[in-house]
Amino acid sequence: MPTLGKNVEYAIHSLVYLIDIPEDSTITVRDLANFQNISETYLAKAFTKLKKAGIVRSNIGVKGGYKLARSAVGISFLDIVLAVEGEISFFECNDIRDNCVLLDKKNLPWQKGNYCAIHLAMIETENKMKESLQEKKLQWVYDTIRKQYGQEMIDKTQNWFGFDSK
Repeated sequence: MPTLGKNVEYAIHSLVYLIDIPEDSTITVRDLANFQNISETYLAKAFTKLKKAGIVRSNIGVKGGYKLARSAVGISFLDIVLAVEGEISFFECNDIRDNCVLLDKKNLPWQKGNYCAIHLAMIETENKMKESLQEKKLQWVYDTIRKQYGQEMIDKTQNWFGFDSK
């Protein structure tokens, strides 16, 4: 089964840390990578794509870095996946049915634009997956982390990045 790349995971984790930063602040890719002990190179590529998709914005210069361009409530997992991975397809139809020795090759029903039952099932599954990814928001991750680890972890994270905890 196809999997989403690690850039999606890197992006979601990193975007969570941008949720609660002070209004006039940003966080660098280097700091995000160091904080999570992940590849700065991979993360930088992901953030370039996230910026292009309008999920983050950046500041250049001494106070350069990234911040969310939209509210975390309005950023879905699907938005992040599409930004980082592009349009993904769960299933690739290879038209194996065309090879069946019993079929009349001149009068195939799917040549009229119909999908086979297998392809339809896979399209339905892919659509459900995309709907689920659309429902999960970045804010949900933040809220879940807060419930799991408590406000103390949020405060420690803010302090690590050099921000006063709220």
